[in-house]
Amino acid sequence: MRWLMRIVSSLLVLVLLLALMVFLMPKDRIARLAESQFAQATGRVIEIGDQIRPTIWPVLGVTAGPVRIANPDWAAGPDLLRAGRIAIGLELGPLFDGQIRMTEVEIDKPELLLERRKDGSTTWAMGGASGSGASDGPSGSGGMALGRGTIRDGSLRFIDHASGTDIEMTQVDIDAAIPDFDGPAKIDLRGLVRGQPVTLSASVEALGPLLAGKLGPIALEAGAGKARLTFKGKVSLARAEAEGQLTADLADRPALAAVLGRPLPDLPEGLGARKIGLSADLTRTAKGALHLRKAEILLDDTVIRGEADLLPGADRPRLQGRFTADSLNLTGSAGTGGTSSGDEGWSTAPIDISGLSALDAEITLSAGAIAAGPLKLGQTQAGVTLDRARAVVKLTEAAAYGGGITGQFVLNGRQGLSVGGDLSLKGLNLQPLLQDLTGTDRLLGRGNVKLSFLGSGASVDAILRSLSGDIALKMGKGEILGLDIVGMLRTMDPGYVGEGKRTIFDTAGMTAKITNGIAVSDDLNIAANLFTAGGAGQIDLGARSLDYRLLPRLGGGDGVEIPVLIKGPWASPKIRLDLEWLTQKRLDAEKARAEERAKARLEELAKDKLGVTPQEGESLETAAKRRAQEALEAETGRILDKILNGN
Repeated sequence: MRWLMRIVSSLLVLVLLLALMVFLMPKDRIARLAESQFAQATGRVIEIGDQIRPTIWPVLGVTAGPVRIANPDWAAGPDLLRAGRIAIGLELGPLFDGQIRMTEVEIDKPELLLERRKDGSTTWAMGGASGSGASDGPSGSGGMALGRGTIRDGSLRFIDHASGTDIEMTQVDIDAAIPDFDGPAKIDLRGLVRGQPVTLSASVEALGPLLAGKLGPIALEAGAGKARLTFKGKVSLARAEAEGQLTADLADRPALAAVLGRPLPDLPEGLGARKIGLSADLTRTAKGALHLRKAEILLDDTVIRGEADLLPGADRPRLQGRFTADSLNLTGSAGTGGTSSGDEGWSTAPIDISGLSALDAEITLSAGAIAAGPLKLGQTQAGVTLDRARAVVKLTEAAAYGGGITGQFVLNGRQGLSVGGDLSLKGLNLQPLLQDLTGTDRLLGRGNVKLSFLGSGASVDAILRSLSGDIALKMGKGEILGLDIVGMLRTMDPGYVGEGKRTIFDTAGMTAKITNGIAVSDDLNIAANLFTAGGAGQIDLGARSLDYRLLPRLGGGDGVEIPVLIKGPWASPKIRLDLEWLTQKRLDAEKARAEERAKARLEELAKDKLGVTPQEGESLETAAKRRAQEALEAETGRILDKILNGN
């Protein structure tokens, strides 16, 4: 029991000695030492108030306040940091020798203001009192060391006048380990941005030179929700320069939207609706240019590789890039109406084109396969130019449906939305093409198509109903499924339609003029071994319907012409013999023949009774007028002759 009492007594004596030492040590000297070491290390002035009192627990040292670090004159606020209290921890051993060494600093509820102006000057640049940029000389730390530095329940505001960024963070906690101001340091930050928890961790090899504006190594990781961004390389805080490896996982869109303070645009499936990732070698210059090399972009299940340069511009940034992809899924970007079949209409949902005005761009793309709305393309080489919200896509190579597509497509968002294009499709297998575009598979064979078009509207439906342009189709051997024209002509039976029926032809062609979304054609020409056919009618692109009359003739030009009417939704039209049209045509022919016979009879009577004989190309009425004029002139001449001769 005695040894226990001796231990307790010794501890009490030690505590009393420590308390006496703390109360006797020069408290003001500790505050001034902290000010001096901070100024010597950073070139900046820190002011610590005279409300100083010693502490034993939880840290041996002193607390003081208020605390202030001044900002440069050009800053929006006078203070870089302002706090009511600072706690300074001291190393116990040196105190017995009369020396003062700080082990930790804790600042409670500080307000921090960080600014960067357009010329690159920053308020946090150390090594010079002005904070105006990088220092070319040594940081001059003077051996300042800080085992642990903490900030609790602070607030932070960051203003970048170059980019217009203004971010406020609350409930900020910072833990920093700085054994040597010019040596390695580690900083961890936590806080809320617009209610969204965010984190930031940074490790540097030389803190002093980095704060002085020099380019120095850094490893950084930032997070918001499930979104993560990491960077390992070199940075200059004063010049906002960076060079290193960047990786990002940006799938947590709600968290990112909260941090940015604005909703993010909805991305279609295949272009980032579920996942967005990035890895690249990044370089950022002091002028604000971003350069990505060896970039790999993950958009849902699509991987895009390449390089890009994002350059600042007067009105908007400019993107230059070269990208490749094994496959590219653009299906979701075409809306819901483009892939429907049957009587289902085009999508009436508004098309969001706000992204067209975000930047200018010049991009080349090479892809092994592209799913573009309902269309499926193979190996594709394309160039995209975006200038003031007007995008031009040039297809130099696009394998599709066993053939190829070349030409250009324009998407103009300068005043509303308008689209246009001039495309050439060669050697395409038309059955799968029409199946993907319209939901019908009744035309089988290969063909060449030339298409030019222009339309406008806020939705796919509105654009299709406004289209104008021209289309031309030429085909070689092919088949029309669901219709047996030869059988129908031979039997005059309209039942030669439906499953299992087909018409085989050798060549086919047509042209059409598109106005207000309706393609009108009157020159269809189909040639086959047993028949030929013409045709005329219209295809309503907006209503997804057709009204077309085939005029096949069995046995060639000398055969009987029997009309076949194809009418209704283009996915399931009704096909029948158009006997009404045939009857009306025969009535018109009989009427014309009756009129011709009546005309001939009148001419005969006029010749016999009136002596009127029409000359070549002259109508009976004109001949009668001419005959009357001749008679009048003859009679006038006779009267004048009689007068002049006195008869």
